[in-house]
Amino acid sequence: MAPRNNSGVPTAPRKAGNKAVCMVITTPPASPPNPFSNLKQSLKRDKNQVILAVLLRPMFASAMISICGTARAFPGSGGDRARFIGTTQLRFADQADFERLADQRGLVDALLATLPTLDRRVAEDAPDVKAFFTFADTLVQIETNRREAQRKRELEEQRRQQEDTDVPMTGPSSEKPTKRKANVSVQLLLSLL
Repeated sequence: MAPRNNSGVPTAPRKAGNKAVCMVITTPPASPPNPFSNLKQSLKRDKNQVILAVLLRPMFASAMISICGTARAFPGSGGDRARFIGTTQLRFADQADFERLADQRGLVDALLATLPTLDRRVAEDAPDVKAFFTFADTLVQIETNRREAQRKRELEEQRRQQEDTDVPMTGPSSEKPTKRKANVSVQLLLSLL
């Protein structure tokens, strides 16, 4: 008989006739992750809760996307939503990680969907809300600048391709040859006779 743990589930292989059988022990599903807990784990803060670095960008982005979704669904006014999202305390020491954070899939889209639902006037009295708006506006601006630069590159490429097709060919003319009439004077013809 295989040893059993307190729950009565075998923890080691046991023999069933001639064959060894291994029981798979599964743990019950854990509760869904808390986005505020994930946010806290993904950041390095100083004693004043200023963010010094984002240690785990994907975890940070996932937590912020979840928090933005909760804020959009939050009942109440735009000011209530802004205060809720201000509890993230996104006060960064610098914006060094912002370029890489803007690369995180879905983060800028979540911010773009959330910003119109928030009341910006709350930021006047709440530094944490103001810090969130600074963070969100900066990431949105980074993404906007990238899209504009991409659009300019595409237009430049189209212009270059158009120029390549419009280059006149060198060499013989591509026009159909025409019949030319001789420009010989009558006197010259008579003199040849």
